[in-house]
Amino acid sequence: MKPYQKELTLDEPPHTCWSGICGYPQLVSQVHVISASGLKNQGSEEGVDPYVIIKCEGEKVQSPVLKNTLTPEFDVKGLFYRKKPGKPVIIQIWNHNLITDEFLGEVAMAGDPNELHPLHILHLQERGNKRVSELPGVLKVQLLSSNVLTSI
Repeated sequence: MKPYQKELTLDEPPHTCWSGICGYPQLVSQVHVISASGLKNQGSEEGVDPYVIIKCEGEKVQSPVLKNTLTPEFDVKGLFYRKKPGKPVIIQIWNHNLITDEFLGEVAMAGDPNELHPLHILHLQERGNKRVSELPGVLKVQLLSSNVLTSI
């Protein structure tokens, strides 16, 4: 098993004595980051070394770094049990560098269980920016959510 993957061994999170205090998940979301295109080239003649991070309520899933591409095929999935359905799922794309990685853009998704079209093509945005400020590149993502924790 690769270090960025975690085996799902239960159908749903267990109820514990802390569930009443800390809360119990109300929603399950499966995020599938399929690919990206049109990423910002960093001035080199070649592509970038991108990877993706999916964040949800303090948990995260990270893809391996892909080498020398502006059109990465990530094909990475994350399954999240969500206690706060109002908080978005954040998907970020980074460029791996020797000294410090460079932020290429992010998207925020609500993951509404009533969503009829789970496949999204979204423009990358600035990090945490309240105003819409598009960056170069788009992300192809499939997001499935359900109120029934065992349905995905």
